[in-house]
Amino acid sequence: MKSILAVLVNYGSEQISYLEQVTKALKNFENYEVTIIVNSNIPLNINNVDKVNVIKLDDYQLLPLTCRKIIWENRNNFDLFIYGENDHLFLEQHIDKHIEYSQILPKNRISGLIQFEEDASGKYYPGYHDDFNWDFESVEVYGTKKFAHFSNVHQATFILTKDQLLRIGKKINFLELVDEKSLIFRIKRKLRKKLGLKVDRQNKYSVKCKVNTDVYLYGGMKKMICISEFENNLIHHIPNLYIEGKAGRNKFRSDSERMTNSLNKLLSFDKKKKIF
Repeated sequence: MKSILAVLVNYGSEQISYLEQVTKALKNFENYEVTIIVNSNIPLNINNVDKVNVIKLDDYQLLPLTCRKIIWENRNNFDLFIYGENDHLFLEQHIDKHIEYSQILPKNRISGLIQFEEDASGKYYPGYHDDFNWDFESVEVYGTKKFAHFSNVHQATFILTKDQLLRIGKKINFLELVDEKSLIFRIKRKLRKKLGLKVDRQNKYSVKCKVNTDVYLYGGMKKMICISEFENNLIHHIPNLYIEGKAGRNKFRSDSERMTNSLNKLLSFDKKKKIF
């Protein structure tokens, strides 16, 4: 039975009920032995958690980064690693599929998830906003499965095999956030501009978000979503706050119709050009 270390971040008491749902689901995995650690700014007394680290920081945005430290310190002790915010519901199929995809994707590709929210009218996708979109020419086929790249790599979580974690650790300092204003990154941006290549806008993600986006942007692997099994690669943001912009959140969303139309366009891409 493969072992999983799940390190979750919790801030305050507002979302304890969501955290309880997440930890219960993780501990109910049938085919994996899951160890759960929660890094929190307040003491917790909840079920299904193996350890709570109470961490006091002046800037709560840095609390998620402490989860990466725990994962890196345990990099040789588990088969798989999960990071997540306290309100994203991991399912066992997420792990099953990540392992399956890791076995067919090349080393410079990594599978990922798409966040969704839902209400009585259906599913919404908070990551599908502003100029974030699918790369409609990125479709690749591995075996019988089709994958594509979505430009918003943020998912408030990540799943890594031990091999992936160790390879990422050779690309970035896993204990620190990537400094996109550093000299080396300024040089790379200038070089890409000189070569006429696409240059991503800076400061795209917040400090908190960079805990997962750094992995996908700078870890040496392009994040790909399995579009032929799309429903299996969705992760629920339980509070459903972005649909109507509740609790101070922005109204970030695309509805199911837009997502379905995009998927149909992706799936109709001439796969003969992209078979591996």
